[in-house]
Amino acid sequence: MDLTLHTMAQTGPGLSLAIGAFLHLEGTVPPLADLRAHVTANLARLPRLTHYLKGPGLRARWARDPDLDLEHRVRERRIEPGDENLDIARQELLTHPLPDDGPLWDLWLLHGHAPGRFTLCYRAHHTSHDGSGVLNTLYELFGTAPAGATALTTRAVRASRAGLGDYLRTLGGMLGSAAANDLWNDPARPLSGARAGAWAHVPTDLLRTAGTARGGSTNDAVLAALAGALRTWSGEHWPRAASRPVPAVMMVDLRRAEEDVLPGNLFTFAPVPLPCHRPTAAERLDAIIAASRGPKNPARRTAMRTITDHTPARAFHTLATRLTTPSRAIIDTSYVSLNEPLQFQHAPVTHLHLFTWLPHNHPASIAAYSYNGTTSAYFVTDRALPCLDRLPALWAQAAAQLAPAR
Repeated sequence: MDLTLHTMAQTGPGLSLAIGAFLHLEGTVPPLADLRAHVTANLARLPRLTHYLKGPGLRARWARDPDLDLEHRVRERRIEPGDENLDIARQELLTHPLPDDGPLWDLWLLHGHAPGRFTLCYRAHHTSHDGSGVLNTLYELFGTAPAGATALTTRAVRASRAGLGDYLRTLGGMLGSAAANDLWNDPARPLSGARAGAWAHVPTDLLRTAGTARGGSTNDAVLAALAGALRTWSGEHWPRAASRPVPAVMMVDLRRAEEDVLPGNLFTFAPVPLPCHRPTAAERLDAIIAASRGPKNPARRTAMRTITDHTPARAFHTLATRLTTPSRAIIDTSYVSLNEPLQFQHAPVTHLHLFTWLPHNHPASIAAYSYNGTTSAYFVTDRALPCLDRLPALWAQAAAQLAPAR
């Protein structure tokens, strides 16, 4: 996975592989020197911050930079008063280039937009961080839980032996995800790669209650709402997606507890077709719960990890390249629950804005996450698709429809 992302970055310099988070805190704005000193004190136990891939394409290898210039990587920006100015700064950082030498990450202190409030923006290149890697780094730097506590809910609770059927179903799902679907392959309106990004927020209790009431999870409700949103949008703007399941994948974290601080990507993807053709919210939720049952199974996750560990880099790169051709375009989804609060110098993180990337020739990528009673989703969509930037608002509306009738 790491080498494939590294190759994609080298062969498509216009493709942004930056992922990360904006942490919004309430309290006294810290001096920049304090933030730099805090990062310095933690560098030795965070190899993700000191390592990076060096070399051409699939032949790259991990290199270490023990003498990071934190004046270049830990920076500040004073913002004019007003939340709208924070929004402007946030949009600028979504496209601002990462450091171009050594480890590809930086940390920004944003302040001035409101009294007693400040924002920390952590950005990293996908070659050295997967989504869980970003959040594990944030917990190592700004977490309040004791060392070794589980701060994220992304992985199976226990390991389990995988049987032949688990391996066959896992391989079948991976290969099936790369099958041609031609859903987004419209020569009259080709995907452009120009991206639009926005967030939507709903109460976590709403999604959790809806999911568990039918034997599912919060993420099942997130995906059911996404299917509902796409059903509404496609009925108006993309009829070919309105009467069939929309191909999508969910990211599956394969990281073991002892691997939380390691650089690189330890996840895979599993197919989870979005049932946009189902007419009711309940039917869509039931279909998602059935589709996601396999990837949640501990034995299936064991099979996923074994296959991931033993797949040659070139073979995986070939599969990933097929997934970025227009005829095989899919929607990417991920979800994580942040179980413990974050803070810096006793200033609590009240809410988050996570962000992700959009693979080449994919119509949309959605990163959903739960923190402090709110489930949020970041949507990054291809601007070539008409009005797809409405997806965040449509998702929030579809989530409200999942609430059981009183």
